Amino acid sequence: MLHFLVVESDCKSVIAKNIIYYRKQLNMTQAELAEKLKYSDKAISKWERGDAIPDVVVLTQMASIFGVDLDIMCSKHWHERPIKKETSPSTKKHLKHLLISLLSVGLVWLVATVVFVFGSMIWPNFEYFWMAFIYAIPCSAIVLIVFNAIWGRRLIALVLVSILVWTAAMCLDLSVPIDNSFLFFIIGVPLQILVFLWYLLMYIMKDKKRISIKIKNPRRNKCQNQQ
Repeated sequence: MLHFLVVESDCKSVIAKNIIYYRKQLNMTQAELAEKLKYSDKAISKWERGDAIPDVVVLTQMASIFGVDLDIMCSKHWHERPIKKETSPSTKKHLKHLLISLLSVGLVWLVATVVFVFGSMIWPNFEYFWMAFIYAIPCSAIVLIVFNAIWGRRLIALVLVSILVWTAAMCLDLSVPIDNSFLFFIIGVPLQILVFLWYLLMYIMKDKKRISIKIKNPRRNKCQNQQ
């Protein structure tokens, strides 16, 4: 290798520059990096200022996130090393999840298309097979909600559940043959409020869980403060 490992006296400065460089290459904020590392953004700020050095375990995690070798994180030649985005395991993982979700939604729309085509061919006098595409919208939302519950975030869940509520109301409005079927949308109002309150509750519980973990692990917190 052509790069040189730094001596201990320069270690803080060089590692700080490397963290800043590779984090910005991924358009990642300090808070986002902290979330991936399960550390506070204050710890990231300390490392980037050169006030402290992350331990080897954390450096290894960062190298994996940035898609570089561990020794490059301690190299003075950081500016000559392009980030290997294509080899980042986290990027591949997110892409895999996205493709699985899109394929599942695609199957929903394939079923809707098959129902529309064959239904129109077999019963040409029935004019409502186009509704299959309308019903495909809430069905797609349900599929995405399931996958998001496994892989995604609560904010995305809030959006998806909201889409499900209002598209379900639209399906009922178009399907039920009564004059005031638009009243189904009124049901969606309290449902939307409940969905929003659920999101706030989950957000508060997540913060409490983080606080609880910090209290239960005082040794780790002490190490973070020393760093």
